[in-house]
Amino acid sequence: MTKKTLRDYCNELEVREEWLNRYRKFVPQFIEEAKTKNGWQDWDKDIFYEFFERSSGQCVSSLQQGYFTKEEQEKIKSHWNEMAPLLRKIAENQANPDWKTYQEIKKKIRQYTVQDRKAATNRLVASLQPKLLCTVVSERDLGDLISKINTYAIVTISSDGDWFKRSYNVCKLFKQELQPKNTMDIITYPWQLLEHLNEINSSIKDKQKQMESIIKLVQSNKNLILTGAPGTGKTYKTAEIAVALIDGSNKLPIKRADLMKRYKELINAKQIAFITFHQSLDYEEFIEGLKPEVDENTKGMTYQIKDGIFKDICNRAKEKSSIASLNDAIEKFKEDCSEKIIKVKNKSGTEFSVTYRDGKTFRVRSDKSEAEEGVDFAANIGAIKNMYQGIEHGIYNKTYVWGILQYLKENYKVTSYSEDNSDKKYLLIIDEINRGNISKIFGELITLLEKDKRIGEENEITVILPYSQETFGVPSNLYVIGTMNTADRSIGHIDYAIRRRFSFVSLESDKNVISNYDKYDAFVKENAENLFDQIKDFISNNIIADLDADDLMIGHSYFLCKSSGDLKMRLECEIIPLIEEYEKDGIIMLDKNEMKTKFKEWTVILS
Repeated sequence: MTKKTLRDYCNELEVREEWLNRYRKFVPQFIEEAKTKNGWQDWDKDIFYEFFERSSGQCVSSLQQGYFTKEEQEKIKSHWNEMAPLLRKIAENQANPDWKTYQEIKKKIRQYTVQDRKAATNRLVASLQPKLLCTVVSERDLGDLISKINTYAIVTISSDGDWFKRSYNVCKLFKQELQPKNTMDIITYPWQLLEHLNEINSSIKDKQKQMESIIKLVQSNKNLILTGAPGTGKTYKTAEIAVALIDGSNKLPIKRADLMKRYKELINAKQIAFITFHQSLDYEEFIEGLKPEVDENTKGMTYQIKDGIFKDICNRAKEKSSIASLNDAIEKFKEDCSEKIIKVKNKSGTEFSVTYRDGKTFRVRSDKSEAEEGVDFAANIGAIKNMYQGIEHGIYNKTYVWGILQYLKENYKVTSYSEDNSDKKYLLIIDEINRGNISKIFGELITLLEKDKRIGEENEITVILPYSQETFGVPSNLYVIGTMNTADRSIGHIDYAIRRRFSFVSLESDKNVISNYDKYDAFVKENAENLFDQIKDFISNNIIADLDADDLMIGHSYFLCKSSGDLKMRLECEIIPLIEEYEKDGIIMLDKNEMKTKFKEWTVILS
């Protein structure tokens, strides 16, 4: 999620006028009464009730719980002569916070309460300091507000100090950012912003839970298809799922740009492959096939077996660590050294003898050694493996270890070191999966997609490929994610062979995405939301009975336009033509003249 300014968030709020008006009415009267009255009996009865005796629905902050009990109120009132000078002192000072007096009031009240009524005490002080303290009187809620402002807004606010200092910092920040003519005009904003940010935070958590649910589904079945109408974000969602599956959903970047950057990194690392199915795609392109090549020497045409994208990513997912080839080489080298002395060279070119007499070391001796005859030295087998992986710290007799490793590479076909891929996750993303001829593309491999038919699973199945004659299976660490446009009626329903091997998740057009988009010019957001509602009603009221409106509703991405001009162009050039196709396909049953009238009404919205 992109951070916004505090002003941007506050512009999204609808000020609670009733609360604001009550605050404006009573707080100045609180201040005046505190300045001029000594005994609580001297206060105006209604004003004192609002200031001290009312708990729920009070003009500064409603406290349904945690307020003074009736007994506590009576004790405080009986000692009001001690309270009055302190209240008068802060009422007369509206310019600067009086930290000492705040604490004195708090200590005085605490003498007469069974519990430390923090929120109630904070409200009493805040009721007399409208320019200095905010209306979020609960210490927990104020901490939550500060935390969320620091998380979601382009500003940082300190959380140090007691409630009074933190409340002062919040009030000061709102005044700096919003520059009100009268501080009372923005007094409801801190609490309303907390509610607003809680909604945003809840929405983000809901999305995280949804993603975790999808990830569990993918991990369980290995194969997933995202369905939805055009513009519902299916292709972007595949990128989200891919990154979450590989990196973990808890590490999923919030910002779209950061997520797409990571997605491209994984494509470049060849952990993700992408293909769009179409009606001419076939087995030879997707799995393997014969491809013509011109011989550079003879200029004649030859045919070579070329791997398709599916076989290629399967092979990458199946690759084991090169450490396996080293282990095989070491075992063979042990046998050879047990039968005879093998000559190996170190970095300087000096030869040394290598033998093996069981255990965890090879025995080595330089041809130039001055040690007694029969004395040899150890080259630890574990050290050879460490050096192979680039770990050289703590290796004893390093020159011999290096020599043996080079000998193994040169004589036992040990490849360069690479990490184990068996724990890595690989993804093949198939866009528009329902547009391809599944039998023609997958051929006999369709069965191998099933989770229990994968390599290493209970019912593992492999096949012999027709061109290369290789034994082939689908690895368990490969996941296949497809997308399917539910509004495309030009092709039939998806092949049943695919349907029973994939899980399905439906993506619907979401008005909240339009509401939360933050790049609109003035009034464009309202027009986009209005247009969305009108088009949704139109489709819902005019589609044939056996279809679901959610499968056909124009996706939210069509409405994410910065300017009115862009939105109008998208309506005329993309949305209306798509709806006209619905009518041609018999999806929408409405007279063409009535449709044109409706199109004009939508255009007027954007004028």
